[in-house]
Amino acid sequence: MVEAFGAKYVSLHVRVSNKAALHLYRDTLQFEVDKVEDRYYADGENAYSMRKVLTFLEEAESEGENEGEEKAEDVGIDGDVPKGGEKKKKKSGMKKFKLGRALGVADLQEVDGRAA
Repeated sequence: MVEAFGAKYVSLHVRVSNKAALHLYRDTLQFEVDKVEDRYYADGENAYSMRKVLTFLEEAESEGENEGEEKAEDVGIDGDVPKGGEKKKKKSGMKKFKLGRALGVADLQEVDGRAA
């Protein structure tokens, strides 16, 4: 979303009573509660309006571009590197971030028909 659309944040709503979703978004994925929406749902329950700022992804991307990246040399059709130089790996400037199961989503268990 940051690369394709220039997104600065992502937001969502969660029922105040939804403990599993709160654990996932607040505790695991580090979303922050922005405000409480009174009577957000049709049954009258309140919702947390949650937001996660994505600017850290832009910062990580720009750091990778500015740090001494090595450019790959051209390689001939036969696979030889011209002028006797060694082939260098090109760094992508991308950083890996843990998402989904790597952050503990797999630890959620269903108890009595509800996620716990």
